[in-house]
Amino acid sequence: MRSRSIALGLAALGAAVVIGVSAASSTPYLRSVAASRGHVVAVFTLGGTDTEVSPRHIAVAARLATQADGSFVRANVRLQEIMSNATPVTNGYRVRTAQKLRPGRYYVKVSSVAVALDCTPHKPCRELWSNARRVVIPRP
Repeated sequence: MRSRSIALGLAALGAAVVIGVSAASSTPYLRSVAASRGHVVAVFTLGGTDTEVSPRHIAVAARLATQADGSFVRANVRLQEIMSNATPVTNGYRVRTAQKLRPGRYYVKVSSVAVALDCTPHKPCRELWSNARRVVIPRP
């Protein structure tokens, strides 16, 4: 009986690891950020090999604090844009913000959203946020 309990415990642990790995792989990964004449340029991958995902937002904040869903705390956000201009590159996607930022130190995140048939305006698909990277906009 004890060996059966151990086997069930190991099976549950294995399932949890598989679910955790698949969930982690669908999160976008921000590879690099740089400043270009007051704009932020980001290179990222979307993740998610099992479902179709598309780029959603790029957010720039003055502080690193985040909310439960992974996005920046709203009060700290200095710029947030829909990534309609994300272009495919060799190692993922590249995006440049349309708006300029004042000189200073900022934190950047990108998001993706699953393109699914069961997403509706009343029940939108969940937005997944990337890791954060720091960027410095220099004085001109």
